[in-house]
Amino acid sequence: MPHHLTAHIRATEGSDPDLVHRELAQLQADTQTEPGCLTFQVFQDAADPTHFVLWEAWTSPGALDQHFAYEHTQRYMTLNLTQVEKIVVHTPVDHSAS
Repeated sequence: MPHHLTAHIRATEGSDPDLVHRELAQLQADTQTEPGCLTFQVFQDAADPTHFVLWEAWTSPGALDQHFAYEHTQRYMTLNLTQVEKIVVHTPVDHSAS
């Protein structure tokens, strides 16, 4: 069963939101090519350019775990441009129950 989540992240103190935007765009492009990635989309808050939301869907929790081992993810993490504020794991609504 696919593994869905939403991650709310914020630019770290002193990080340039434009640089964060560019680096997240690159991370998005690289991540979307990973085996096991169903979707990885990054959105920037229109009212607060330091806040970003990631919508992610993976073939399994293991595919998400593997994401953190890839070189492009490790590279992004070492930049220390953002911090996680909240992660929400979602489960699909069972349509057969209605």
